Amino acid sequence: MYQSTVIEVQGSASSQEQKQAKSITAKITAYLRWAGSLLIILSAISFMIQGYSEISAAYRYWVSLGLTLLLCAGGLVCAYLFHETKGARIFFGLGTAFLSVQVSQVSAMIYAYMHGDNALQPAFTSLQFSHVQPAIIAIDFLLTAVLLFLVSYASYSILARKYLKTILWASCLANLVLILPVRDVQIIPFIIAALFVFIRWVEQTLHSDSSMRLYEGLAARALMSLPLWIIIGRSLLHPPSALLLTVILAIVLVYCIYDIQRYTTSGPVIYIAQWIGTFAAIAIWGITSVEYGDITNPLFILPLGFILFSLSAQVVYHSRLYRMLSSFIIVALNYSALAVDNDMAVIAPIAAISSGIFLTVYGMKQREKIAFFCGNICVAGGVLYYGEYALNLYTNTPWISSIILGLVVLLLASYMENKEQQIKVKTRYYFKQLKSWN
Repeated sequence: MYQSTVIEVQGSASSQEQKQAKSITAKITAYLRWAGSLLIILSAISFMIQGYSEISAAYRYWVSLGLTLLLCAGGLVCAYLFHETKGARIFFGLGTAFLSVQVSQVSAMIYAYMHGDNALQPAFTSLQFSHVQPAIIAIDFLLTAVLLFLVSYASYSILARKYLKTILWASCLANLVLILPVRDVQIIPFIIAALFVFIRWVEQTLHSDSSMRLYEGLAARALMSLPLWIIIGRSLLHPPSALLLTVILAIVLVYCIYDIQRYTTSGPVIYIAQWIGTFAAIAIWGITSVEYGDITNPLFILPLGFILFSLSAQVVYHSRLYRMLSSFIIVALNYSALAVDNDMAVIAPIAAISSGIFLTVYGMKQREKIAFFCGNICVAGGVLYYGEYALNLYTNTPWISSIILGLVVLLLASYMENKEQQIKVKTRYYFKQLKSWN
């Protein structure tokens, strides 16, 4: 019995040591995979941006294609020789990502051939794919299309087999948009916006399944949306228009404020993303104001307060601070607009009363004092602005104004005497409720 107990203790100790050794090995291999992936990606970026500008565009494409095929070969080796799926996923995932870059290169070739010397070219010589013969472009197009389908099929079947058809179809459509030979600064923003709406719709469908929230599912979703980010990065290589910057900032706003919690639960990441999204929203307002209005006019700055107020319902941190700052900004801007005499002075009191009603109603519903009192101040300012007209009426016809004022005072006295108890009860109830508000 004693010997059997000793054997059991030794067996459990050896099993624990084996588990610890496996966990250490797993960590080391994970770090190695990350390091290898980063090295490949950084090397490819270095090749595309820095180097080899003296190499012809066609040769640059073939070098990139060779790297893509090498990655696919590594995936096949891991899958069939080592019988190891993690490495195969990484290799085929990188191959799929690199093929989207190949699609962009073919698009640049087609665009340069169609527009000739009038084609917009990036500042980096190594990113220019001009003076390529049509026959070579056709061969590159066919090779890229065939490899894109085959490698994407292999990659998505490993990463997300359950939604293979959906992701493959969405990825092919995104790459089809990527290959369009369009660089016009007025058209590209609409293409980016439409592609973003489509990819976001597909992602929302995929996110409903818990399996697509795992690392494999997130990798498949990232690969599916990669053509969108390539188009955005490619567009920023040329002088951007205000519309393009607005669309890009809107995408950043949606991802950082509305969609960030679909990708991570990390508090610091969500916190940083929240401020990035907030600054993106402010930048959208700034670009729009500079492009289409007068940024020195308080009424054009007024939407900034409502932007912060609307974001307060979406952010995770400091939502009250957002509402407080936006309420103060709305009051300050409305009174600044009331004080300024310009062409839009007629709209100022209407804007003040409308803003005040909005803040007052919100404060009553959400039981927040700052929004409620700021709304009252705005309404009071808008009403007092019309006091000028009452003063002019009194100056021109003082006897009519005095009669009207006397009638109002008499009616008010009669009402207060008749409803004294109700007024006292409602007043006490009002102040009691107000004290309990935030």
